[in-house]
Amino acid sequence: MDVLLAVLAAGAAVVAAFVIGSRHGRAAERAELNRYVHDNVLQALEAMAMRTPSDAIDAEAKLAELRNVARAQAIALRRGFVEPAAGGRLTEDLAAVATDMARDGLRAQLVMADIDDQLPEARRKAVRDATREALRNTLKHAQTTQVTVRVEERDGGIAVTTRDHGVGFDMAERPRGFGINESIIARLSKVGGHADIVSRPGGGTRVTLWVPR
Repeated sequence: MDVLLAVLAAGAAVVAAFVIGSRHGRAAERAELNRYVHDNVLQALEAMAMRTPSDAIDAEAKLAELRNVARAQAIALRRGFVEPAAGGRLTEDLAAVATDMARDGLRAQLVMADIDDQLPEARRKAVRDATREALRNTLKHAQTTQVTVRVEERDGGIAVTTRDHGVGFDMAERPRGFGINESIIARLSKVGGHADIVSRPGGGTRVTLWVPR
């Protein structure tokens, strides 16, 4: 328990540092920093704080899980210090995201047509990170462990659609949170793209991301 509290306290300190630093930045920089905190540090803290039936039974396994979460976040932070390579392919990024999600228990099947999926770096990064957020939402809320990720050319750009057959939700009753508004919609809007989210109770959820070439 002491180890868990120490890990959570350290994570909370990281969040506080990011938030305080963001208050001194410009609006666009602050929005990007907020998205990063939400998509990485906050997600890790929520995973650490989540209680499961096995907590009291196998404390050693829980500690190992927490260490894995901390290790994954350390890797993500280190990646953030490195300038991303230009000229990469979107499907390579999405395959890496699918691999990361598989470690958390979500099986993402990547389906793509024979297309040129190279995008400007900013658009590629926006689609990659928005897709990751959509998959995290599936893992957290859909009550399913399977999702399909489809990549295709559409309307002069590239569309990525995540589709699950989970419990879905009533879009009229559930307000959109920070993850949808900022980590998906605002992130794509910033690079000239858009997102379309469709869901209904019992009918699963479909998230379509689109960016121009």
